[in-house]
Amino acid sequence: MVKLFVLSDCATPTGYGRIADEILPRVFKRGVHDVAVAGLWYDGLLPPQYEGERLPYNVSALGGKQNWLDEALKVINAVQPDIICVIQDAPYAEGLRNAPLDWSKMGFIVVTPVDGTPISPSWVQMMKKADAAMVISQFGVDAYRKVGVPAVLLRPGVNPDKCFRLPEPVRQDLRAKLGLDADAFIVGSMCANQGRKAISLMLRAFFEFAADKPSARYLMDMDAVSPAGWHIPMLCEQWGWDVSKIIFRADAQRMGLTELIQRYNVLDAHMVISHREGYGLPLTEAMACGVVSLALDYCSGREIVGDGRGMLIPTTGYGVPGTWGGAEDYFPDMRVLVKSLQAIYESPTDRAAIAERGMKAAREWTWDAAADVFHAQIDRVVARLASIPPKQVSPMQIAQVMQQQGLVPPPQVSPDGVADEQLVALVESDTTL
Repeated sequence: MVKLFVLSDCATPTGYGRIADEILPRVFKRGVHDVAVAGLWYDGLLPPQYEGERLPYNVSALGGKQNWLDEALKVINAVQPDIICVIQDAPYAEGLRNAPLDWSKMGFIVVTPVDGTPISPSWVQMMKKADAAMVISQFGVDAYRKVGVPAVLLRPGVNPDKCFRLPEPVRQDLRAKLGLDADAFIVGSMCANQGRKAISLMLRAFFEFAADKPSARYLMDMDAVSPAGWHIPMLCEQWGWDVSKIIFRADAQRMGLTELIQRYNVLDAHMVISHREGYGLPLTEAMACGVVSLALDYCSGREIVGDGRGMLIPTTGYGVPGTWGGAEDYFPDMRVLVKSLQAIYESPTDRAAIAERGMKAAREWTWDAAADVFHAQIDRVVARLASIPPKQVSPMQIAQVMQQQGLVPPPQVSPDGVADEQLVALVESDTTL
C-alpha cells in the first residue's frame, strides 16, 4: 500500500480545500492508498469534515501554527510517505520541495493553478522537479507546457447531488426569506473579498445596471470587510452606492439561507470578474444550479463559460504586472459588462437558454473524473519509484558499518586504501550482507 502525504486546505471550505476534500476521499475509498493529510488552515478543534460529513482519514492541524513548513515536516518525518503531494498555490509546493528531505526515496506531486502569465521562473523550476505536475485549467496546462513543464489537466468538478437547480416553488420561498419580491432581479458573486477579484469593478457595474431597477439586489457571498480586499460598506458610502441593495453572506445565512446551494438558487445571474483566475469553482457551481455565469475572457474564464455556456466579458486589452506572482492583471470592458447584465435582465428566454447550456456542461465536469486523473498520476509515480534500482553498497562500506557496530575488529588498511586479508575474507564469507 502506497503511503500518500497531502498538504492542502483540507477540512477548510476554501477552493483548494474543496478540491482536496472531493478527490482524496474518492482515492482513499478505492482502498489502495494510505492517506495522511495536513490542513494549512484547519485548527483541529472539531473532527475533520467536509460539508457536514466526516473525512475518512486524519487531518493534522497546521492552522494557527507559527511556521507551517516546520509543522508539515514533523508530520512527514513521522509518516515516512512514499509520495508527497501539494494541492495549493505554487509557493507552498516550492517550500516543501526545497525542504531538507531525501527526495531520492519519495515522489513529488503538485496540483496547482495558473492565474496568469508569465509564470514566475522559480515556480517553473519547482514544477520541473515534480514527478507529476497537474494544473486545474487548460489555460494553465498550456502555459506550463510552453516553458517545458509536461503538465496534465486536472479539471475540478461539480457534485451533481449537491449542486443542482431547485424546484421553482422552493426558489421563490428562499427569495421570500430574503424579503424579496418574486420579480426581483438578483445578481450574485460567490468569491473571496480579495484584491485579485475585481470587487470594486463588479460593484460599479451592478450599481450602474441597477440604477433604474429598484428591486435589483446584489448577493455578495463574501466578507463585507477583508484585510485582503475591500471594506465594502465604506466603499459604497464613499462612491454613493446604496449599500441596502447588497445582501452579504452573513445576512443571507442569518435569514435562513445557510446552504450554498440555496444562495446559488436565488440568483438570476452570477459574476466573478477577476483580474485573473486559476479556475473558478463558483462559476461552474452556479452553472450547475441553472444560473448564467459571467467571467473575464482571460485565463480559465473562456474555457468555463465560453461557447455559449455563459457570458464572456472582453478585457480592455491592456495588462499590467500584478502583485501575485508577477503575472499580468487584465481589466474588464465595463460597458460590455453592464450591457451583458442588461441583456440577461431584458431577455428571460435567452437567459434560460444560456443557463441550460451551462448547466449541461457543468454537470459533465465531475469529481469522479478528477479523481481518475489524480489516481492515474499516483500510479505513474509509483511505477517510476519502483523502477529505481537499489543503491549499490561496496564491501568496504559494509565493513565500515560492521566496525562501527563493534562486530569486527578494525581492519588493517594499506597506504593505497586496500583492506588486508582479514577484511576481504570477512566480507566475502558473510552471505547475509
